[in-house]
Amino acid sequence: MEKSAQEIMEDLKKPFAPEDIEWRVQRSMFVGQNEAKAIVCAYVDNRAIQNRLDEVVGPFNWKNEFSEWRQKGVLCGISIKFDSEWVTKYDAGALCF
Repeated sequence: MEKSAQEIMEDLKKPFAPEDIEWRVQRSMFVGQNEAKAIVCAYVDNRAIQNRLDEVVGPFNWKNEFSEWRQKGVLCGISIKFDSEWVTKYDAGALCF
C-alpha cells in the first residue's frame, strides 16, 4: 500500500533516537584563570537521516546533491520522489577551515 503525503510527512517528522544525535563544540573559551566554557550543538547523524529516508520513501525515491555556494560554502539539496515528481529542498552552510 502506498503512503499518502500526510503519512510521509508524519513519518519524516518523528523524533530521532538519542543514539542518532551527535554533539560538537561550536565555541570554547576561558572565563577565568582556571575555568573553561563551551557552547555545544546537537545534530542528527547523516546516516540516521539516510536510514529515515530509506524507511519512509524507499532507497530509490530520494537523492541529495551538493554544489559550491558563495566561494566557501556548500549548497545541499535533498529530493524526494512523490508520485512521478521530484520535490527538492535546499540549504546552505559555510565550510570551516
